[in-house]
Amino acid sequence: MKKIEQKLWILLLAVAIIGLQSCQKADDFDSVNENILELKKATVNNFYSSTLPVGNGVVRAYVTENRDGDPVEVGINLSAKVLDNLPDEPKQYVLELPKNKGNHFYTHVLFDWNPMGHEPPGIYDLPHFDIHFYIIPNEERLAIPGLSPPDKDDAPGDDYIPEFYMQLEGLVPQMGAHWIDVRSPELGGETFTKTFIWGSFDTEFIFWEPMITRDYLMTMPDEIIPIPQPIAYQESGWYPTDYKISYSPTKKQYTVALVNLMYHDAE
Repeated sequence: MKKIEQKLWILLLAVAIIGLQSCQKADDFDSVNENILELKKATVNNFYSSTLPVGNGVVRAYVTENRDGDPVEVGINLSAKVLDNLPDEPKQYVLELPKNKGNHFYTHVLFDWNPMGHEPPGIYDLPHFDIHFYIIPNEERLAIPGLSPPDKDDAPGDDYIPEFYMQLEGLVPQMGAHWIDVRSPELGGETFTKTFIWGSFDTEFIFWEPMITRDYLMTMPDEIIPIPQPIAYQESGWYPTDYKISYSPTKKQYTVALVNLMYHDAE
């Protein structure tokens, strides 16, 4: 009887692998091996969005959760070929995170390619990616209106704003208000490579955004950068203490992620 059960288990595993292979796209991500490895992990598991074509490669989002289902990391993977043959015009991609994962905190990623950069001129007008990690539904984001400078959206309370962060004028439609660290090197005359944005709408922070140039990614970085923290948090949830930018030569993919998420109660 045990031999029959063993054979049945082997057969079921083989069918599962075949099924995964049949669903796998030629997207530069080794989904089959990753899923098998996930089954072996004892403490955390990754859950992926669908892939979207970008340049000559693909991008996907993921959330990593622990045994309790709490998110410990949320990020995107870019296959190396993404950096080749990128569009000549600005392009947005929406990556919906898997439903019912990571305790429903992070909802989707808005991934922007800006071939000519954006304002302010002389600072962020280099080809770069904006990677927004949202905690509101995509439908709510799409309903965000615009405001033209010098007007500003209503700001969160002072305790919720990290020290040295300043709100930029205007309100980007379908995105939100942007907050920037006034100590960022590019604001002091250095060439922009990477920076970290907080995003809000109608008095609440709703997204966190690494901005990274294409040229910087091409250096194949491997960095973990601390994120300034506020005194208090508006909504109970899991907030990043660092963000990661890395390249894996074995997987031939870039990762940009909010990492070392910590739970905070609303105050």
